Amino acid sequence: MKRKFSIGTLFYNDKFVMLFAILASVVLWVVMASTNSEEFPHAINDVPIAINLSESAQEDGLKVFSPINATATVSIKGNSLIVKQIQASDLQVVAQLASTITTPGSYTFNLSVQKKGTLTDFDVVSISPNQAIINVDRYKEKTFTIENDIKYKPDYKSDPAYFVSAPILSSDTVTISGPEKDISQVNRVALQYEIGETLTETKNFTTDLIMYDANGNKITNDKLKMSDTKVDVSIPVLSRQILPLEVSFINKPEGLLLTPDQVTIDPESIELAGPKDALNGLTEISLTPLDFANISPTKNTFDISVPLPANCKNLSSIPVAKVTLNLGSMTTRSMVVSNFKVKNLAADKSSTIYTKNLAVTVVGPESEISMLTENNLVAQIDMAGKENFTGHTEMPATISISGAPSSWAYGSYMVNIGVGEK
Repeated sequence: MKRKFSIGTLFYNDKFVMLFAILASVVLWVVMASTNSEEFPHAINDVPIAINLSESAQEDGLKVFSPINATATVSIKGNSLIVKQIQASDLQVVAQLASTITTPGSYTFNLSVQKKGTLTDFDVVSISPNQAIINVDRYKEKTFTIENDIKYKPDYKSDPAYFVSAPILSSDTVTISGPEKDISQVNRVALQYEIGETLTETKNFTTDLIMYDANGNKITNDKLKMSDTKVDVSIPVLSRQILPLEVSFINKPEGLLLTPDQVTIDPESIELAGPKDALNGLTEISLTPLDFANISPTKNTFDISVPLPANCKNLSSIPVAKVTLNLGSMTTRSMVVSNFKVKNLAADKSSTIYTKNLAVTVVGPESEISMLTENNLVAQIDMAGKENFTGHTEMPATISISGAPSSWAYGSYMVNIGVGEK
């Protein structure tokens, strides 16, 4: 029969008992040693390091820029029941000599531990690290205009049918803050991007902002903070088109026909760039209307602004066109207006014209104006927009001429008028 194995029988073996006793002693010693914080220090990690400057230093604008949010490992020993309860929040590592700093610079000071909690019956054995390199400077902010460093690949080919406008940035400036010494090293801030494909439509992208020193070297500095580290960029791409300029008139006599050789526009056309939908169907650019009341045989050349369609650019960079009218066949005649007419007067109002005679200059063909009499001239006062007015005032008058379809009155005229209730 096989004999059953029993653990209990081992303890009747002297050699086994001796070996068991040695192993048990070692295990017990290890356990006791690991829990005995009187002899074996207990390490506490992530204890915050506080660097505090004096009030006078802070009032002088000094600030600690490093270390920031740094921590240390503190080893303590003492009664195990107390030591095991100590946490990182019960301690603080400080550089006490930091309060002596009065000028910007880099300082190396020893660190010490302060007890913050209610449990204080323990000893500090060590701190790691036991020193701190403290960088102190004055805080400064500086704003830079973002420069454009967009480049095109060497083999880039442009399309002459399109105009590539200057980039539009989501922000034109960036503010950099940090130590005064480090800020002084920043010479400029720019965006970088490379374009390879031919641009035929507006391109949008986001890219990093790069700081550079005076020598053109990139600056990477954790102490410097940028208000924006990236910028959104839009490069508008517009269609190009050359369009003729045309002049228009107001107060032009109905019977006056101006032939093409009587109207000269310089330049005759300009080049525009704009969105396709803005240029589609556009055949000419109409200049700001020219008032015939300002035209005479001796006053026949005008600088007129060139209006642009919405979102378009004047690639010719000619904002003003010169318009010259050939009125050599016209003559002038001085006449007196004694007929006055008020229109658009409110129904419950009455008017009185205090101006009895108005000297005017009439321009037109000699054959027309030589036949005019005072009965052909009427000064019209338009009360539109002043229906509620009562009192005495001066109003502009428009001179109408009958019997002379190619003639007009040159100049501006004012009439004294009184308006009252009926």
